[in-house]
Amino acid sequence: MTDSPPFPDDKALTDEQRYGAGLAALGAAPGTLRKFLDGYQPAQAWQAIARGRHRADPDCRYRRKAVPATLDTVVAGVLHSGVSIHVLGGPDYPSALAQDRQVPAVLFSTGDVAALEGLPRAAVVGTRAATVYGLGVASELGRGLARAGVVVVSGMTPGIDAAAHAGALGADAGAPTVGVLGTAHDAVATGSQVALRAALGARGAVLSEIPPAVHSAPWWFAARNRVMAALAHVVVVVECHHRGGSLHTVSAALARGATVAAVPGSVRSPASAGTNRLLVEGAVPVRDVDDVLTAVELAVVGRPDIRPPGPPPAPGRCTVGSSPPGPLAPWHRRVQRALGQDPATLEAVVRRSGLALGDVSVALEALAEAGLAECEHGW
Repeated sequence: MTDSPPFPDDKALTDEQRYGAGLAALGAAPGTLRKFLDGYQPAQAWQAIARGRHRADPDCRYRRKAVPATLDTVVAGVLHSGVSIHVLGGPDYPSALAQDRQVPAVLFSTGDVAALEGLPRAAVVGTRAATVYGLGVASELGRGLARAGVVVVSGMTPGIDAAAHAGALGADAGAPTVGVLGTAHDAVATGSQVALRAALGARGAVLSEIPPAVHSAPWWFAARNRVMAALAHVVVVVECHHRGGSLHTVSAALARGATVAAVPGSVRSPASAGTNRLLVEGAVPVRDVDDVLTAVELAVVGRPDIRPPGPPPAPGRCTVGSSPPGPLAPWHRRVQRALGQDPATLEAVVRRSGLALGDVSVALEALAEAGLAECEHGW
């Protein structure tokens, strides 16, 4: 009788990937996992923990888990699930996350993580207990953003998140969409969730900090929200209860200086209590995808590594056209998008566009000359 090999098909993984996955399987919080790798290569960190000599594990709490059986299990899970492993500092680690102050030390992915690079990104999040109104808005925003070249980031949970992903996937020739799991890729899921993961893997990417074959604790859902916030230039909350989990994403976004936007809802709907409060506190109001595109464009100004979003997915409303007689400057188009379907004051357009009053006035004159806007009686 011969011993089985320590790692199933171990040539498929590098030592960095194998031990990185093993460290992630120890069940440490994200901050502790970063400390495991601070000044250590993954294999060195594993050995130090296994010997009870790692400074980040002074009470040897994780020593009992750092055994060959843990590596065997997680490597088998990785190979069976077909996920890729990305260790912080490695050549294939997503640069969109690498500089975050709470960066995941190890990521597991399906699909193409290159979907995160070079394009503007907007997180569309909200409650699981969504209304028909909220689901419809989330789907419309996802579809419109993808058509305009914006990567939709969300959490893949039923409700607003899944609706936003579905909308983005329904956009013909649209930008990819990225899901961030609060569980492992091989966690038990419903048929619709499995189908959504497969669709995102084919047209975007699915990320998780939890390795296959490892059960996640409930607190991982709150922890993963910081990843969505770190990826997003703008966070849009569609529906959220007064103490909804999406507020964790909002807090993480504000801590990173990202723009927070919210969709208004009925004052009688508990599903809109959180979003309406965000609006009172200063979140950017979102009536439609053009409002989000304006916020995204402002967020990526001056970022040469990011391609600005394309034109709105449909002809502008009311006074806004899609084929002007001459070329418009980018800031003219920003004002064009800031115009709403209903008459708006100059002050409202200034607020929506984020531009100076003089610039907005000049842009409106140019749009009026092009037949794209009508300025009457201060509106």
